[in-house]
Amino acid sequence: MTQLETTLTSADPARPRRYRVALDGRRLVRTAWSGGRRPRETVTDLAGSDHEAEAAFAAARDRKMREGFCRVGDAANPGRGDTVLEMLAPNRCPADAFDLAPDGRTLVLGTMLDQAYGAEIHLVDVATGHRRLVHAEPAAGQQTFVHAVRFDADGRRIVYALNGETRLLDPDTGATRLLASYRQYEDAAFNPFRARPTWDAARTRLLVFDAGERVRILDRDGAAVFETARRPPFDCWAGGLSRSGRLLALCHARGSRYQPEDPETVEVDVWDVDTGTLRHRIPMGRRPARVGFDPSETLLVCNPDHAEGPCAFALESGALTWWFPDEIRTDRWAVCYDWEYSPDGRMLAVGRRGRAEVVDAATRERLPAFLPNDRAAGGTGRTSRVRFSDDGALLATGGDSGRLLVRAA
Repeated sequence: MTQLETTLTSADPARPRRYRVALDGRRLVRTAWSGGRRPRETVTDLAGSDHEAEAAFAAARDRKMREGFCRVGDAANPGRGDTVLEMLAPNRCPADAFDLAPDGRTLVLGTMLDQAYGAEIHLVDVATGHRRLVHAEPAAGQQTFVHAVRFDADGRRIVYALNGETRLLDPDTGATRLLASYRQYEDAAFNPFRARPTWDAARTRLLVFDAGERVRILDRDGAAVFETARRPPFDCWAGGLSRSGRLLALCHARGSRYQPEDPETVEVDVWDVDTGTLRHRIPMGRRPARVGFDPSETLLVCNPDHAEGPCAFALESGALTWWFPDEIRTDRWAVCYDWEYSPDGRMLAVGRRGRAEVVDAATRERLPAFLPNDRAAGGTGRTSRVRFSDDGALLATGGDSGRLLVRAA
C-alpha cells in the first residue's frame, strides 16, 4: 500500500500556516491549519494505479509550494543526506541561480519573472524557509536573465550577474555597484550563460568578464589583481578559479563541430594569477560547459560538453585522467550539468538528471547516504547547480524543475 506524507510551512513569518499532504493507498488527504484554529481536512478518493496516485500526491504538494509553502526538516541535528529544506523557486522559475552563505544559515536565490522580463533576488532562512525579497529588477525593453548570485566572504553582500553585468548588492540598503559590464556581440563575445562570476574558496578573489573581451580577477574591494583578454581568433567560452585563487582556467574555442569547413578547435589555458604567466595549454576535443580544478590543483576538472561528465585532465601532461562513463550507453559519458567538491575535498557532488549524486572524490563511488531515499521529496530536474556550504555541513541543489533542496552533508 502506498503511503506518503509531507508537512509544509508557510514562508511568510507574519502569517504562520501549516499544510499536510498525505497519501494512504488511494486516499489523498490534505489538511490545513494556522495558529490555534481547528484544522480543515479534505479527502479525495483516487482511481488508477499506484503511479497515478503518487503523481496526485506530488501535484498537491507542489501546488502548495508554488503558493510559497516549503518543507522544513531538522536543521539543528539532521542525519547525513536528510532533507533540511525543500522549496520551489518563486515566479515558476528554474532554481539554478543560488548560493549558501558562508555560515550555511541563509540562501540567496535569483529568479526571473514571466518570460524573463523582470527579476528578483530573495534571501531564504534555511532553518525556517522564511524568505525576503531584497532586490527587484524592473521589466524593461529587454529580458533580464539572472545568471548567478554569490555571497561575499562575510555573507552580507551579494555578487550577481544580470545579462552581461556583474553587480555587488547590499541587501540592507539596496545599493548596487557595477563591477564589470559587457554587451554581448557588441563589445565582447562572452556567453553570459557560461561566462559567470566565480569566487575562490575564501571569497577573496572574484573572476569577472568585462567589455573589450577582458577577463579580470578582482579582490574583495573590487580592485583588479589580474587581467587578460581573449586570443584571436578564439572566443573565451568559460572560466574558473582554483580553490586557492592562484590558478585560472579559461576555455578558448573557435569553429563549429557541425561545419567541416571550419572545424571546432578548443583549448584551455591555465594561468598563474600571482605571476601573471601562462602555465599550461590543454587541447580538448569538445567545448566544456564548465571548467575548474580539483582540490589539489593538479587536475583540470570540466564538463567536456554541455551535459556530460565531469572528467579530469592532468595539468602537467594534459592527459585525460578520469571520467564518468554512462552506465547504460557505453558510447557516451554520464549526464552532468554541474559539479562541486566539498570543502574538505573528500566528496564530489554532481548534478545529474532528476537529482544530485554525491561520490567519494578519491574512488568516485556513490555514497549510499545520498542515494534517493526520500519519496516525499520531489526531483530537481536537470540539476544545473550544486553548492556545499563553506563548513561542508550542507549541500544545496537545484534545477529546471524549480525545486531547491538543501540536505545535510
